[in-house]
Amino acid sequence: MPAASHGCQSAFLPDLARVGEMRQTAGAFLRRCRVSEPVARVVALAVSELVTNAVVHGEGEVVLRITAAVDVVRVSVTDHNPAPAVLKEAGLDGESGRGIRLVDAISDAWESNGKETWCEFRYAVFAASVPRT
Repeated sequence: MPAASHGCQSAFLPDLARVGEMRQTAGAFLRRCRVSEPVARVVALAVSELVTNAVVHGEGEVVLRITAAVDVVRVSVTDHNPAPAVLKEAGLDGESGRGIRLVDAISDAWESNGKETWCEFRYAVFAASVPRT
């Protein structure tokens, strides 16, 4: 990460009620970092999916970390489950199983090593703060 990065972190016990709160926290943080609204909405969607996945399938405390740098936003969610998140094929009538597939579709990169699942969105975060010549 370049020196001009900003981050936020929140740790909480697994509770589906925290998903919306973490999405709102992500939105507020990204606005402070001057991330464009369209990008912030996509990142917030990824936050929702990764936090939901950790709450439903994880173990123990969940930690959300968001870092915004000059050209990338990184979202990381950790818990104590050693099993990695995986892409699933949800049936047409399935009520779940699409979250990681959605993160795969909307992010530039993602990975899960078990305790941590992360994704990245690459673009010029601070373009609005750079003077035009």
